Amino acid sequence: MMKKIAILLVSAALLPLVSCEKDTQTPPTTPADVPVTGVELDITEIGLVVGETAVLTATVLPEDATDKTVTWSSSAPEIVSVDKDGNVQALAVGDAVITVATADGGKTAECIVTVPQTINGHEYADLGLSVKWATCNMGAENPWDYGDYFAWGETEVKEEYTEDNSITYKIEMSEISGNPEYDAARAKWGGTWRMPAHDETLELLEECTWEWVEEQGVPGYKVTGLNGNTIFLPAGGYYDGFDSSEPYNFGTRGYYWSSTPDESSFETAYNFFFTKSVCGWRADFRFTGQNIRPVSD
Repeated sequence: MMKKIAILLVSAALLPLVSCEKDTQTPPTTPADVPVTGVELDITEIGLVVGETAVLTATVLPEDATDKTVTWSSSAPEIVSVDKDGNVQALAVGDAVITVATADGGKTAECIVTVPQTINGHEYADLGLSVKWATCNMGAENPWDYGDYFAWGETEVKEEYTEDNSITYKIEMSEISGNPEYDAARAKWGGTWRMPAHDETLELLEECTWEWVEEQGVPGYKVTGLNGNTIFLPAGGYYDGFDSSEPYNFGTRGYYWSSTPDESSFETAYNFFFTKSVCGWRADFRFTGQNIRPVSD
């Protein structure tokens, strides 16, 4: 009888323990939402010509954010449009800011889009003068690039610039502006682009303000027009003779051809040149390799 009672007591003592363990178990919880902390764009500044397109990509942070929904908008949709997927298109000349915003938290990022004035695909600046001036030298991708060098009256770049390989040296020539046989700007850029005539380079020298500066570490002149618009002319020096390793006066002087021959000599043509302290013009030997900054009416 005593053994049976002892067994019953032990069994009864275990029952509350089993029941207690079941009561302390916690049901599984749903993971908490991960809030958005920011958003970034792969491009923050871009230049497009009218009709050109680009795609902007937004990255929502953190990577495991729960809601990565974004919306796109343009500050000037008549100039630059953007769709729901970040596809951007330039519609007119001007500037616009493309903004991406997150649905969670309203975080934003911006891209500045510039649509410059162009003629035949090449940018220009209106300085308030009789002609429009290109913003880059021939052969240059940026205003601070030196670009290509041409002998006067020739349309191709050469390895050497000598009297013997010049096609206009000691040849009677007339004004070549706009003639694709001799005007490199018209031959290469087409449209209404051409080399500036001598009187147009004088206008640039006399009507504008010239300031010696550096653009992207490149020395040259910032030329400010009557209306406040500017162009930059890098000091690219010139080529003369057989040594083509580097132009003479590279980084200290600039030499730019006009389209006008010297009426007093078959050997020279007019250019405009500058140093850090002097800006002017002169008649220079036609066989030398110099930069060209095109103009358009």
